[in-house]
Amino acid sequence: MRHRHAALVALVIFFSVFPVGHAAAPVRYRYTLAYKFENRGAENVELYREDVAIPLFMDTERQAVKITESDKPLGETLTDEDGNRWAVMDVPLTLGPGGEASFTVTYVIESSSELWPEISVPDADGFDTIPQELVDNYTASTETFMSEDPSVSQLAYEVAGGSSTVLDAVVNMIDWLADNTEYCNFEVPRYPKQTAADGLGDCDDQSVLLISMCRSLGIPAFLQVGIVIHPGIVDSETSREGHLTDTRDGVGWHAWAIIYVPPWGWLPVDLTLVQADGGLNVIKGAPEYESNIIPCFDVNRQPYIGESLSTRARFIGSSVYVEIADEAEIIDSGIPGRELYIVAGLGVAVTAAIVLMFMSERRAKQASFKARS
Repeated sequence: MRHRHAALVALVIFFSVFPVGHAAAPVRYRYTLAYKFENRGAENVELYREDVAIPLFMDTERQAVKITESDKPLGETLTDEDGNRWAVMDVPLTLGPGGEASFTVTYVIESSSELWPEISVPDADGFDTIPQELVDNYTASTETFMSEDPSVSQLAYEVAGGSSTVLDAVVNMIDWLADNTEYCNFEVPRYPKQTAADGLGDCDDQSVLLISMCRSLGIPAFLQVGIVIHPGIVDSETSREGHLTDTRDGVGWHAWAIIYVPPWGWLPVDLTLVQADGGLNVIKGAPEYESNIIPCFDVNRQPYIGESLSTRARFIGSSVYVEIADEAEIIDSGIPGRELYIVAGLGVAVTAAIVLMFMSERRAKQASFKARS
């Protein structure tokens, strides 16, 4: 599986004030992804298949994604160990001195919003109601979710070990994270013990810590990564010591936790995209039910952090420079005039908050996964 490009953004967009995508009718978006690789050295450089692979977004009950345009042929399909699918672009993998490789792909996304589940404390179930299959598949300690690391497991038990229900445990852990972590964007994802130690992390860093704590207590959890489509996202930044330039217009990458909470099942938990008072309200107000947040791939067993670090080091040590451009827009809201309503309804304060957030976050994050054909 190729590296996951672009910054993972954590925008305080205040969806509780203005839910951008919440509509009964499906909303259609156009998302365009463009890559350019340039060898500025004097020797040949070999790209990996993962470097030139594009995500094949998951299809679910609420979203359907298809590729409508591509200036290069799509080659083989890779499926990683978590079941995510990626298409390798048919471009040269060997770049000679001064050589270039590029491709542009356009997706059309149809997405519907969902009703938030009715969650109440009296209805919550205990740990013994979690299906054993989910425990077996989603609570293992991995390279990324270090649930057996003493600094993580001890923290989980101190914060939520005495909880009588899964909901209570998850709420307690969210409350602890809210009180003890601060948003800080890093170029590569961090291990959970690092985030726990200094209380700093962005969307996937904080989610990885929460997931690791959940797994320490036997609560199934995994990471989900996707895009947020929003007209206020306009930004360009350079990372990997100048080897990566990433430009975004109307779209940004984001990550959140998916946690199994009986009797409601899998629930998204977003620690950074919205502000809410208390862990229960964070769960109830997850913006992932909106149509403009599009899940792309899941992280369960993959070496999410380790592969990110190795990919960054590989590019910094090479003569390859990469330009990535992400662009998205609404093409059909399902309701006449809704496109203008959405843009006009954002308001000066919300749009300014998004712009200021991106101006303060000039450090890109690059995550990578090892391809498994």
